[in-house]
Amino acid sequence: MGKIRIREASREDLDAVYEIEKQSFKDPYSMDFLGFLYEVDRKTFLIAEKDGVVVGYIIAAVEKNLGHIVSIAVHPLERNKKVGRAMMDKVLKILKASDATLVRLEARRSNIEAQSFYEALGFKRSHVLENYYCDEDALIYFKQL
Repeated sequence: MGKIRIREASREDLDAVYEIEKQSFKDPYSMDFLGFLYEVDRKTFLIAEKDGVVVGYIIAAVEKNLGHIVSIAVHPLERNKKVGRAMMDKVLKILKASDATLVRLEARRSNIEAQSFYEALGFKRSHVLENYYCDEDALIYFKQL
């Protein structure tokens, strides 16, 4: 069992990120949008790799003192192995170093597993955005850094 390494994504990682995106979400981001997010802020677009293979990614942004977890996903075969936790720990440190004092993220109302994960990391549910995902509400979470 290989060790997980968290690092900044490279352009060459985007195909693997897109494959994980498609396996993880009902309405995946397009390859073009992932490329846009990569160009916007590379220091908060991270991947997790094991034995040289991309097994997860996290995308975040920061504006003034507000960080935003845009997306996080782990390959289905690598879930529940602390990959998501390692990526979240790393990106939260980067956001804090970038002067973020508060971090926001969204979760589908039906995604109980994600909600439990975020709450275990200290995120607090704030409010609901109706039809955020077109077909489903989003629960909005915040965490003080």
